[in-house]
Amino acid sequence: MIKENRKWSDESVKLYMILVTVLSLIVETIFILSGIGYLVLILMWVPALCANIANIVSMKQKGEKFTLKKHLSDLGLRFCHIKYILLGFIIPVTYLLIPYMIYWMMHPDNFAYHGVALNLILADCLPVMLLGTVINMLSAAGEEIGWRGFMAPSFIERIGLKKTLLFTGLFWALWHLPLLIFGGYMAETAMIYRIPAFILCILPIGIIAGLLAYKSKSVWPAVVLHAAHNNLDQSILDVITRGEDRMYFVSETGIFTIIFAWVLAIILYITFVRKEEV
Repeated sequence: MIKENRKWSDESVKLYMILVTVLSLIVETIFILSGIGYLVLILMWVPALCANIANIVSMKQKGEKFTLKKHLSDLGLRFCHIKYILLGFIIPVTYLLIPYMIYWMMHPDNFAYHGVALNLILADCLPVMLLGTVINMLSAAGEEIGWRGFMAPSFIERIGLKKTLLFTGLFWALWHLPLLIFGGYMAETAMIYRIPAFILCILPIGIIAGLLAYKSKSVWPAVVLHAAHNNLDQSILDVITRGEDRMYFVSETGIFTIIFAWVLAIILYITFVRKEEV
């Protein structure tokens, strides 16, 4: 029985959770066994595929007429204020770049641009940062339409914002586990450290993405954040940083990144939620 005050039916939410779990595990397993690179892109679009199916099912159950405009709007594909887009870019730059800068100060020789003028560094890295973020949006959108476009708002209807931010952030982190354990992802760290460190890092990032989507009423700030994060960490900072111990301090398993991500998540929560409650 569908509750009138809910946008999505219980059946559609259950269907989404089953589909995204099963299909993701299938694609992850094939990738781990085959090593075919493009399967990662397919995997990242599994959440969006499941969200589209679940939303259409919910509309049908509620007797709503399907229109593309409403369907896209239901999944958070709406315009929003530019400030949230800018936050989606600035926040990952902050929680990623500052930890790397601290690491570079600890190990100057591990920084590929050590001793190079700032204007030359920017000339090399800034175009990659901007263009790469746009390109990475093509893959990041696949996840965020699912996580922050469907899962988060449908769970907010049922368990409230606070629990949803924690649950969706944790689910997103655990979604990566097969790749962390068997797929060689973040392999530079010991397994006993890698898994809890990765979860502790991705959880606050998921909270930040959820808060941006919630406040802006759009999935696009979360897409920008996800894209900027992947591009900056994987295509720039990791490339220009050496050191066998670096992954214990920076990137998605680094203690410095974990600290800064949690600080920003708490600040954003206080700014967006606590002030509204006062």
